[in-house]
Amino acid sequence: MNARPLISMGMAAGLSACVAAPAPEAAAPAKAGDYAVSQGAAVYPARIGAGAVGHQLTSAGAQPVAGQTVVVGALGFDQGRLAKTVAAAACADARGRFQPQAVGRYDRGAWIFEGGCA
Repeated sequence: MNARPLISMGMAAGLSACVAAPAPEAAAPAKAGDYAVSQGAAVYPARIGAGAVGHQLTSAGAQPVAGQTVVVGALGFDQGRLAKTVAAAACADARGRFQPQAVGRYDRGAWIFEGGCA
């Protein structure tokens, strides 16, 4: 039995692994700025920018969640679910990834999601 074909196949497989797709680069952070997000017939203002580290609730207690802060205005205290939807859309517009586990808080007419947009 000739071992050359087996060696050649092994070398080809090894070389093909070396030229595989490059490792994915880290995603660029979301672009900070002001965004107008349409939901139904309404348009809501949203701002993405630097802020404090947010928190997420886990079975082990509150844990930090890093990312930019998303502030959604023109909403009431009882509109947290809508605020999260608007925050996610604003983050997507900023080419970021919304982190739904970030805990939101309401302050003077705005919902704030610290660490909400990575």
